[in-house]
Amino acid sequence: MSSYNTHGHEDRQDQDRNDPAAQRRAAQLAELGEELVAGQTWRQKEIAGRIYQELRAGAHVEDIEHLITKLRRTTIEDARDRSTDRRGRR
Repeated sequence: MSSYNTHGHEDRQDQDRNDPAAQRRAAQLAELGEELVAGQTWRQKEIAGRIYQELRAGAHVEDIEHLITKLRRTTIEDARDRSTDRRGRR
C-alpha cells in the first residue's frame, strides 16, 4: 500500500525504499561522498560536502556546476600551494 503525504503524493523516501534503482543511486552517492572527502584539504572537504549534500537532496549536475568548478579550482590551488611548500623546505 502506498503512503501519501498531506498533498496526496507518495513520499519520495517510500518510493526509494521500494525501488532497486533508487537504492543503487543512493549507494553510489554515499560512495561518491566518501571518495570526495578522502585525502582532501579542509577547503576541498567543505566544497565536496556541499556537492554531496546537494546531490543527495536531488540536485542535478547542472544545478551544481558552480560548486564543481569551485572544487576543481580549489584542488589546483591547494596542489600548487603544497608544491610550493615542498620546494621551500629543501
